[in-house]
Amino acid sequence: MVTELALSKANRLVLAQAFRHNPRVDLGIECVIEGQMGTAFVDAPQNPTAFRIVQGPFWYLAGEARTPGGYGMVKDLPAHTWLMPAPPDWVQVAKEIHGTSLLEFSRCSFAADGLSLGYLEKLLDRSKFRDAIEPIDVRLASQFRRDSESYVDISAFDSAEDFVSRGIGFCLQVRERVVAAAFSSLVCSKGIEVSIFVEPEYRERGVATALGSRLVMYCLEWGLEPHWDAANLESCKLAEKLGYRRSGTYMAYYREE
Repeated sequence: MVTELALSKANRLVLAQAFRHNPRVDLGIECVIEGQMGTAFVDAPQNPTAFRIVQGPFWYLAGEARTPGGYGMVKDLPAHTWLMPAPPDWVQVAKEIHGTSLLEFSRCSFAADGLSLGYLEKLLDRSKFRDAIEPIDVRLASQFRRDSESYVDISAFDSAEDFVSRGIGFCLQVRERVVAAAFSSLVCSKGIEVSIFVEPEYRERGVATALGSRLVMYCLEWGLEPHWDAANLESCKLAEKLGYRRSGTYMAYYREE
């Protein structure tokens, strides 16, 4: 039976060992191991053999896939959920169980080692939106959390106050309506997971470039890695424009209805 694992210090060490062979394509695993955000599950409270980390719609699996516990983990995969990279047995078991409802997608990884604070400052200085960018405060964070349809998803944080305390975010408002935002969807000691959203009518105007520059600059100033993981061509182009280096691709799996 799949049960939630309390994130005690001892159990976090168990998780670190269990997920040691999983590719690190984002910060989702580290966030749980550090006890920052997310949840973990095991196939048995004592002597578990299969492990699952959940960060919103993203799942990470480790341990022994071809066991009753492993099959139970994968069978639970709900629709509209991403199965992130895992040892090969897990992917094969997921395909066997979910068949054609499990869709394969290529995603791009980026390295932040070439980012330049001076270059980003120049990008932002050239933007007509520079002076309109404002930090996401408690009032705005509360608004995002109340709105179930908001694309500014900070649900991984405990509260609006928690986001302002641990997270980072900047936005652009037009007539008191947030039309774009760049924010940390995940945080851990290493850095943040960058997320950017722009309303359709404000795209291709340089808004994403300005907001992305501001968020990444903040991270560099404070010694944090602004981790970038891209699922589409637009995100790849923006990452490269900001100075990220494409470091590879990987496969992730999405379960549709």
